[in-house]
Parts: sequence; C-alpha cells; structure tokens
Amino acid sequence: MREKRKFRIRKSLRFLVVLLSLIGLFIGSIDELQAKSQREPISGTPMLRQQRLQLLRDLHRIPALRVQKDILNNGDFVGRVVSFWAYNFGTETYYQTSATCQSVIALSTGHNLSTFVENGQSVSPDTVTRIQGQFVNTILPTETTYFGSPPAGDFTILILDIQDGGGATFVSGYFDSRNEFLGIPNSNARHMVYMTSSSPNRPGWTVGDTTFLGTLAHEYFHFIHHSYDPFEETWVDEGLAGLARFVCGYGHRESHVSAFASAPGTSLTFWQDNLENYGATYLFMLFLKEHYGGSTTTKSIVSNHGIGIDGINSALSQSGQNVTVNDIFKNWVIANYLNNSSISGGAYAYTDSFSGISSAPGNFQNTDSKSTYPTSGNGSVDQYAASYIRFTGLSGTYDTFILVPYSLSHSESQSYNYSAQVGSLILNITGISDTMGMAGIQMGSSSPTPEVASTLCAQNSASTGGGVSSSGCSGAGSGGGCFIASVAYGSPQAQEVVILREFRDRYLVTNLPGRTLVSYYYAWSPMVARVISQHESLKTLTRITLYPAVVLSQVIMRNPRETGLFTLSIFLLWGWILITRRKG
Repeated sequence: MREKRKFRIRKSLRFLVVLLSLIGLFIGSIDELQAKSQREPISGTPMLRQQRLQLLRDLHRIPALRVQKDILNNGDFVGRVVSFWAYNFGTETYYQTSATCQSVIALSTGHNLSTFVENGQSVSPDTVTRIQGQFVNTILPTETTYFGSPPAGDFTILILDIQDGGGATFVSGYFDSRNEFLGIPNSNARHMVYMTSSSPNRPGWTVGDTTFLGTLAHEYFHFIHHSYDPFEETWVDEGLAGLARFVCGYGHRESHVSAFASAPGTSLTFWQDNLENYGATYLFMLFLKEHYGGSTTTKSIVSNHGIGIDGINSALSQSGQNVTVNDIFKNWVIANYLNNSSISGGAYAYTDSFSGISSAPGNFQNTDSKSTYPTSGNGSVDQYAASYIRFTGLSGTYDTFILVPYSLSHSESQSYNYSAQVGSLILNITGISDTMGMAGIQMGSSSPTPEVASTLCAQNSASTGGGVSSSGCSGAGSGGGCFIASVAYGSPQAQEVVILREFRDRYLVTNLPGRTLVSYYYAWSPMVARVISQHESLKTLTRITLYPAVVLSQVIMRNPRETGLFTLSIFLLWGWILITRRKG
C-alpha cells in the first residue's frame, strides 16, 4: 500500500513538472511573440508633408510668418485648461482635445516653456520636471549649436494619446507646421510639438525615458528646420532629425539602424516612411557630420534654401568642404559594409561606436553571395543605393571580395551584370556609367587589413595577395591603379596614394591632356613599379620625387578657385616632361 502511495506521489510530481514546463514554454512563446510584434516608433511629421507644402503654396506669405512668430505669447500658467487641435493619422482628419498645463519654466531666450498633458492621461510631476530639464539643459542648446537658433517665442510640449490608426509602427511624436500660422483652420497658433503618452498598445514606450527624449529632440529639430527651409526634401529633413537625437546624447535608434543594415538596397533619397528609410538617412547624416565639417556643415544645410542634393552641395561649399554628396556617398556605402578605421585615415569608418547593435555598419547584409566559379549574375540598384555581392573561396590571404555597385542617380534604378572566375579573381562588369559606379573590398579570413578599390572598371583582376588592377576605363570617374605610388608608400590605401587617385579622377581623366598623361602612365608604370618594389632605396627616392605631386594635388583640391588653371597647367607640364624624358 505504501509503495503504491509513493508511486502515485512520484507520478503526480512528474506530471506537475511537465505541466510547469509547458506553462513556462507557453509564457516564453507569448513573450517572444510580443517582442516580435512590438510596435516601433516613427515620426508623424513626414506624413504631414504634402499638406504642409499645399498650405505654403496657398498662403504665399513666408516673410510675414516670421514677423508673426515673434509676437506669439501663449500666456500659459499651471492648471490652465486649453483646447488643442490634433491630427488623427488613422482617419487623416483634425480633432479637438483638451489638456491641462502641468508646468511653465523660463528659457534663457527670455521666453517660456510650457508642458501640457491631455486630460485623461497621467504623467507624474517628476517626469514633467525631467522632460523640461532635458529640454532646457540639453536639447535647446545642442540643437542651437548644430542646426541654428529656433524662432523667437514661447514653446509648448503637448503630451497626448496620439491617434495613429494602429499597425506595425506607431507615431511617437510630430511637428505640425499649421500651428505656425495665425488665423487658419485647425491651427493652435503657437510653437509646439506633440509627444505620445504611455499606452498598452505601445509596449516599451515610457514618457520621459531616453527613447521619449530622443523623439522630443527629433521633433524639435523639425520645428527649427521649418523656420529656415520649409520646402526641404523629406530624406534630408528626417536624416538631420535622426542626427538631432544622437548629438543630444540619446544614442542610435537601434530599430532604424538594424532595419537599414538588413535592407542595404534602400534608397537614400526616395522616402517611403519605412524604418530602413529612417536608418539610411540618419546614418548618412551621421557620416557626413563626422567626416565633413561637423556642426558648421549641418548648420549650413539647415539654413541653406537649396533643396535635396543641390542644397547639401551648396552647404558643403559654403562650409569650406571641397566635396559633393556623390563623393561622400561613395565612401559612405563602403563604410557601411566595412566600418574599419585602420585604413585610408578612417575614410571608410564611423567615429562613433555601434556597440550593442548587431546589425549595424560593419555588419551589413549581403545582397548576393558566390562561392563556386565561374559564376555570373545581375541586379539593379535604386537611386542613391548600393548592393553588396560577396565572392568567397578564393584560396588566398584575401579570400573574400565584395563587389559594391552604387547609384549616383536621383531618378530611376540602374542595372548591372557581372561574371567572375578564379584566377585569383577575374571580374567583368557591365553597367558602369557616370551615374553608377562600382567599388571593391578585399577581405581575408585570417584578418589581414582590408583593401579598398574605390573605383572599378569593366575588367578587374583581384590578387588574393592583395591589390586590384583594372582595365577598360575611360572618362570621368574611371579607375586604374596608382602602381608606382602604391609601391612607394606601401599600400594603395596610403593617404598620399588616395590624394593622387582623387586628383586623377577629378582633374586628369576629365580632359584630353590629362587622359593622355594617365594613359602614358599606365603604359609604363607597372614595369617601373616592379623594379621599385625590390629596393627600399628606390622606394625612398620615389616618395621624394612624388612629394611635389602630392602637395600640388592637395593644394588644387582644397583651393580650386584660388589655384586655378595656372597650378594645374604646371602639374601637367611637370608630368609631360617626366614622360618625354622617359621616352627619350
């Protein structure tokens, strides 16, 4: 009898263990499903772009707008109940809601910051104090430094349950330019942004936390930008707004960065309101800020009235940066895949860390992968986008080669074809044009320093010992190796070699005398480079000989207007004398 009782007890215990395990698995599955289905925050501002543009066209009074802004005075006080117009993104209509003023504090500008909370929503006084403290001490001064002074006047933060219609994302905040005008329908006639409150249908969203504050910085940038350039393209506006979050100290928005890393073919300039669009535009502006002038350039972009790429190019010039968006884009698409600061003086790397984000620059998803040869393929790249085709199994120090086709067109997608065979790797490409380029990245499993061929041509031979040679090049932007300089300085990515190569692409292959000089150079330089590579003394002598060319190239590229044709003519004459003496 006792044995039967023990058996029943053991059986019951086993059943209980199994039941608890099943419950645990069930709860874990629910948690996993909730995590996967968690809605991600996005800005509602770009959804209001079309009505903003229509409003500006209808009013025809941009100059009067700034005068009106200066006389706005909200007269808010704690406990005051105000009726606000808000936008329902689900029905695309305006509605009215009431909110109570929770706090009013003075700003250094002489105006006030008021925080309202929609009636029926709950935000603690400590949270309101934290939000206002971050705005006053961080967001306002930082964004003034990076983007320019905001318009004069009091400012309002309205925290409410933003109506967005549901879906995979939710509107976490927005700026509505309609409020910047007096005497028009649905306008609150005050400087303000809308921030969403905590809600069960927005899991992970907490009023006053870092994500909330980052969104506040994002939307406040939209307010500043509108006062300078209300007609700017969405990708520029959203990219800089994403940057505002970062420079204010609220970090990267992981979901945006990861979405772009998983969809690297996303166009930089064609806005579709997806997470990857936010990631692409943010990372481009971050890369631009880090490498090309910092706050001086970002402030120029905001104040410049040019639109899109033309506007950024104008701002870069005004900031003393002798580059264009296309120049930056070429380096950026390589940096997104490589993100390695040890080569080319950090030209292909971000200076900030993406620690904790697994899918980020340096870990972008491949568009295609090849491991058996001969092989071929084709594809297309959208406007200002890139593909990454990975060739592996090359059996050498550099056993991996990444082909990077990238578009420099603001209109339509462009097609390319490629074929490859091992020998080390012989790559033939079609599709290269003035508006679509190709780059190559050599990598190795034994972790040698990566090498970048910034411009590929129709035919390319990639040695598994390092280095890429190209042929079939003609016209602007064409490639080819700087053989002698690469040998003399020890690497095709040495800073001096990069300078000479960039000078060649900008100023030599764009005209007949320059192309003639380059063609002569490619005819005899490989043989000379082989001789130089065998003697350290010749390498030293060659570096001394090349020094004037490096200095002149740098001077011309940094000061093209000041140096002008005279210096360039001296450079061409110097090269022609060397060639003539070589032939003699």
